[in-house]
Amino acid sequence: MRYDYTVTKEGGEANLTHAMSWKKAIKKVLLMDSKFSGWITYLNKEGHMQQRSFKNGKLVHERKRN
Repeated sequence: MRYDYTVTKEGGEANLTHAMSWKKAIKKVLLMDSKFSGWITYLNKEGHMQQRSFKNGKLVHERKRN
């Protein structure tokens, strides 16, 4: 696969998942556990960390603050 994603559950246990895109990595995690709570991270090609958080299988959107 092209990218390595780190899937971390709320309890702190982390594992590595391989997928071709964000969308496919998220789908893969939610198919394994539909009530997933935790976050998925990876480093993009510019070296910036990208992260998405989930609670009970739903994406948690961060509020932008001034």
